[in-house]
Amino acid sequence: MAEQQDDASRLSRSPTDLTGATLGKYRLIEKLGQGGMAQVYKAYQPDLDRYVAVKILHPHLTGDEEFAARFRREARAIAALEHPHSVRVYDFDADNGLAFIVMEYLSGVGLKARLRDLSSRDEYMPLDEVAHVIGSLADALDYAHARGVVHRDIKPSNVLITNDGRPVLTDFGIAKMIDATIITGGSGTLGTPAYMSPEQGKGEPGDARSDIYALGVMLYQLCTNHLPFDADTPYAIILKHLTSPLPPPRALRPDLPDAIERVILKSLVKDPNARYQTAGEMGAAIRAASDPSSRGKRALPPVPRNPVFAGLRARLSNLSRRAIVWQSIALIVLTILICFVLFIFSASWRTQRYLARLTPTLEAGTTTLVLEGADAIVDTWLDPDKPDEVGQAVARAQLRGASPADRVLIGINAAQLPPEANVISATLTLRIETQAKTAAPCRLVAFRMATPWRPASATYNSPWSAPGLATGVDYDSTPIDRVTLPDAGSVALNLTQTIVGWQKRGRAGGGLLLMFSDDSPRECQSWVYLTEQADPANRPALRISYKDQP
Repeated sequence: MAEQQDDASRLSRSPTDLTGATLGKYRLIEKLGQGGMAQVYKAYQPDLDRYVAVKILHPHLTGDEEFAARFRREARAIAALEHPHSVRVYDFDADNGLAFIVMEYLSGVGLKARLRDLSSRDEYMPLDEVAHVIGSLADALDYAHARGVVHRDIKPSNVLITNDGRPVLTDFGIAKMIDATIITGGSGTLGTPAYMSPEQGKGEPGDARSDIYALGVMLYQLCTNHLPFDADTPYAIILKHLTSPLPPPRALRPDLPDAIERVILKSLVKDPNARYQTAGEMGAAIRAASDPSSRGKRALPPVPRNPVFAGLRARLSNLSRRAIVWQSIALIVLTILICFVLFIFSASWRTQRYLARLTPTLEAGTTTLVLEGADAIVDTWLDPDKPDEVGQAVARAQLRGASPADRVLIGINAAQLPPEANVISATLTLRIETQAKTAAPCRLVAFRMATPWRPASATYNSPWSAPGLATGVDYDSTPIDRVTLPDAGSVALNLTQTIVGWQKRGRAGGGLLLMFSDDSPRECQSWVYLTEQADPANRPALRISYKDQP
């Protein structure tokens, strides 16, 4: 009796560690983990002589009557799920003011830890293992979706790989119980921003296709060891999911098969109606894409059986072998000539198509203004090795992380933007080529210039503060945006707030400063393609999406 009173006293004080206490009919024997909204313990159930996992929800939730009703309602649906790739839920209950969930206890390693181990060794997860993990989780989601249960918080920390290699998805329905539409900057974030679908980022509850988007983010991460979108704050990450173009997976991992990249791209379309519509469809697609026998193969169309073609083949068979050889050579030369002509004349169309791929899907009534070329964007490379020379008119600027660091100045003329326009998003796209492989990621950071400057006379030291571009004097010390650089490809910097700020001050543009962030390794070296590039697709381009004021 005294022991029960002691347990009740400990539980009522909401301690951080309940090891040794009894909760209902479960004895808590080992703390397995803790998050912002719950703690997980290994527990022993005496009446059935078995170990279980007990997830105890945070005490402040149980005092909410609305939560208590939602807890009971969702519990019935989740407890009915029985699938080999979703954790089995045994019981839902409350004791001493604490709501808890009892699940099967599984031994294994978390997918998050598996990813961290691979990244530390600079290795990728084998593609057949990727297909096994994603396909198994897709099966579990397809089963749950068919029964009206949406997960809403798919992420590696909610996936366990058992000792026999079985992927298991945990925490079904927990996000809905605690209201996954709440987004905070602390540890209690639900519907994790890095895996959150665009519709969830808008505050919508999301549906099965939101789970498919989150599973697509995991697929991207498993294949490249990187998340598709990264930023310093949860809001900035959500904004990128809403507006930024998806960095191509093959830019991070060039050997990634086309078929697998297509599965990633389709699962991460911002419009839910254009994604896979069921998790089962996505699971079948990733399994087919990872099948070595299907890579690089395309079915050839059948040869039409037509009397005309038959007669032509008969005449050709009567020609001498030399005539056939010369005819074949002539046909090859003619084909090459036609392809060359088409390539030259389609250059403008291909450029427009490339730029269109970098522009996010926008709602009706939205206008996109594309600023590019020397009339809209001017840039200058400031090289500390040549402090007295003007760095300009270069096709590529070299950025290095060593001190003193290289800098790139970019001037933007946005006079074409209507002063009364309601700016929705503004994205500056730059082409990057990494020169040196580093253990830690290299991050490009953008700042707003606070001192007027002219590219024709800019140097590393003058006219700014010696020894060159002092923070808080020549440029604002608050970063505009920060992006992790791929080995090669394009990066997108979010300039939405900067453009809006220029508008409010009645300015038609301004200056930006680009350099490596302070936390980037000193070994970082990258080429940044500037406006002197001959190919327009390689030049910097600013895309501003806006609506006219009513």
